[in-house]
Amino acid sequence: MNKPIGDRRLGRFLMQVLWPAFLMSIVAEGVFFSMIDPHELDVVGLHLADSREAAYTIAFFLFWILFTVCSSLTFVLAQGSAPTPPLLQTEEDRKHRDKALIGR
Repeated sequence: MNKPIGDRRLGRFLMQVLWPAFLMSIVAEGVFFSMIDPHELDVVGLHLADSREAAYTIAFFLFWILFTVCSSLTFVLAQGSAPTPPLLQTEEDRKHRDKALIGR
């Protein structure tokens, strides 16, 4: 039986990296183009786009790529290479832990 998409690594990547990057690119594009007119943008002496809609589209995908790279780096660093050690595995460990907290 297949696992739900959230339980697979690809599903977690999609939910934790691409979706927040998508939302932040919307915000970044709104902030960026609220201050700058797309027709005034020059990249190395060339106009970015002939139409405003093309400039909005290009900027959206550039922002999305930028935020995806940032979120991917965070996702990879958060995964870690070693599994986290299990805490308080035995009943004996739990008993000593509870007694250590009583006097505090």
